[in-house]
Parts: sequence; C-alpha cells; structure tokens
Amino acid sequence: MSEKVSSGSLVQSLRRCFDVLEQQQKEWKFAIQECDPLVTTLSNLSDQLQACQKVNLQNGPLSEFPDLQDRLQYKLKAAMEVTLEKLNDKLSILQKVRDAVSLLVGSVFYVYEVNADNIGLEGSLSRTAHSPSIADMLEWLQDIEKHYRNQYLVRKLLLQVRYDQLSEIKNLPQHWNRLDDKSSSKQLVEGIIFNFFLNFIF
Repeated sequence: MSEKVSSGSLVQSLRRCFDVLEQQQKEWKFAIQECDPLVTTLSNLSDQLQACQKVNLQNGPLSEFPDLQDRLQYKLKAAMEVTLEKLNDKLSILQKVRDAVSLLVGSVFYVYEVNADNIGLEGSLSRTAHSPSIADMLEWLQDIEKHYRNQYLVRKLLLQVRYDQLSEIKNLPQHWNRLDDKSSSKQLVEGIIFNFFLNFIF
C-alpha cells in the first residue's frame, strides 16, 4: 500500500472522527446546560436545610408543632435526593460522551498504527501553512479525550455530596460553573472541532 493510499485512509478516518466529535460536543453541552439549574436547585435546598437545622422553633408560635422541624428537614432532604437523581441521570449522558470519544480516538489511532509504516515518520510530521501534520492532529485527539475524561471525573466527584457537608453543597454552583468557564482545555476542544479539523482537513 502506497503512502498516498495510507494517508487517504487516515484522512477518511479523521473525517468521520470530526463528524462524530461535533455531535458528541453538542450532546455534552446540552447535558451541561440541563445540569446547571439542577445544581442551583441543590444549592438552594442545602441552604434551606442548613437554616432549618439552625433555627429554634420551640421559642416561637410554631412551638405547638413539635415535629415540624423534623418534617421540614425530611422534606428538604427528599427534595435533594430527587435533584441528585436527576443530576446523576445527566451525568450518565456525560459518561456516554466520554466513552464515545475514547472509543473514537482509539479507532483513529488504530488506523494510524496500521498505516504508520507506509506513511513514514516524514509523512507523519510533515505540515504546511494550510495543513497541520498527522502528528499534530493525533496529539489534538489525545488532548480532546483527556478533556472529556477529566471533566467527567471532576463533575462526578463534585456530585458525591453528604448531608454533613451542607456548606460545600451550597457552594457547588461556583465549583460547577468554574469547570465550564473559558478554560484552556475547553477552548482547545472547541477550537479543534470547529476550526482546525474544519479548515485544515475538509
């Protein structure tokens, strides 16, 4: 198999990769958008629960209802459980995206490994003013996979909350939103998907 044929096979693999990555990025962003109000709701509920635990209802007009405080705490915890279940459902979507991207990147690297001898080192490192090298693009794919893997892991850890850590739950939106700021890894992913592959390959 010639270098031209081998390179063409890899380019076709990268074209399919771009199409799938674009769709996976849309699914990821949509799931994050659906998570945001749920994270805010969880924070508000924790704030209410914390206030409910601190207030003394025995010294006011509600003292006639001795079990009111326990009932309120129970309802707030139940609402938090429901919200966490919804968040975990969305988290499963993020996991599917992470796994799909990992499988996708693995398939591209497999195509490269099959054709690596024919493409050669020079062919892998060759770049022009209008086209990145194969090595560049493979490195970008590794960075994209790392981005989704790290983002999923951190978000999963953030949602492993406990009721004796209400202050941390209250501050959850800040930590959550910070992950979706214009971070270097997010800029990298969006730049590659919507600019590099689009402009250089197609």
